[in-house]
Amino acid sequence: MSFLINEVLVSNSGSTGRTLRCVKYATEYLRAHGNDCLHRDYTLLKLKNDHRRIIPAYSEEEISGIAQAADTDSTIGKRDLAIILVAYCTGLRGIDIIGIKLSDIDWHNHKVSVVQSKTHTPIVSELNGATLNALADYILDWRPKCDIPEVFVTVKAPYRRLSKGFGSMIDKYCEKAGVSKIAFRGFHSLRRSFETVMVSRGVPIETVSQMMGHKSIIEDKPYITHDTHQISFVAMDFSDVPITNGFYFGHTGHTESTGSLEGGAGA
Repeated sequence: MSFLINEVLVSNSGSTGRTLRCVKYATEYLRAHGNDCLHRDYTLLKLKNDHRRIIPAYSEEEISGIAQAADTDSTIGKRDLAIILVAYCTGLRGIDIIGIKLSDIDWHNHKVSVVQSKTHTPIVSELNGATLNALADYILDWRPKCDIPEVFVTVKAPYRRLSKGFGSMIDKYCEKAGVSKIAFRGFHSLRRSFETVMVSRGVPIETVSQMMGHKSIIEDKPYITHDTHQISFVAMDFSDVPITNGFYFGHTGHTESTGSLEGGAGA
């Protein structure tokens, strides 16, 4: 306990959970090899779960406004519009969009292939017509002539691939489009919007998880935003639910021949 209280905070800050698991594994190993005097009462050694914020995703109307706010008469606007549409169309992380190379785009099959920087696993994402058009428009007519293999580059010489995220960019277009600034909602929320829209349109969560490049479906929990349209489907009465026993059986409004409770508000 002295080690956990005094040492872990100094030498293993942020790794308390791993330290506790190591202690448990070490104790189990020692007990398995004859150290029966060790007692494994770890009921108090449980970490409090992190608070998960439910960050609203951008709606389709908001994303449309953000895209329209991009100045399509400038190189920056053309580039930023293509970036926004790629993010919303594929659900790719910003760091992976930065790394997209010209050779990664399959124009004939409408796909883009990248190796995810977070998981180091390859993923192939579909590109819709609007996104392909925005990419083609930027690459053919507005992208600076240079030997940089990445699609998205700086607008001023010496040209180089982009090296930072798109937080300030999305904030700029949100302000121009009149999209409310919500705490913790930024460029990464386009990825959240992608998954939310896919699920709301009936795509199985298992399929969407693969499209997101997640290793486990558990990783999708923070991305699924509450969909008020879907929730409204459960706001229904219970007139067709048979009531065969319990407090409401036989009460006013219950018809014994049908075995149901009309109205449903009490149920």
